[in-house]
Amino acid sequence: MNITIKNVVDTQLARYILSDLSKHKLTVGLLLLNVVAALAVVHWAQLNRQMVIQQDVLLQQRDDIDLRWRHLLLEQRALAEHSRVENIARERLEMDRPTSEQEVVVTLP
Repeated sequence: MNITIKNVVDTQLARYILSDLSKHKLTVGLLLLNVVAALAVVHWAQLNRQMVIQQDVLLQQRDDIDLRWRHLLLEQRALAEHSRVENIARERLEMDRPTSEQEVVVTLP
């Protein structure tokens, strides 16, 4: 008997809720639309955060690469200095500057 009374009350309550919802279709629709819009805002805010984090990582990588490039340019300049090249030629390759007697001038016809 308790179960049947509960079923009847549940059925009546469901009918009452459905009739009330049908009376306020616009309000329910606007509420659902508001919830969907709020979820969309949360989703786009999260995507925006992820993109900002990725941008920061990429900017850091760019700065690291730029710093490495500057170091390589300095190293290239140091390695290409005339005095250094001349010392290597003299010490490792045993090259000397030719004297004026050793020089040969080639003229093109």
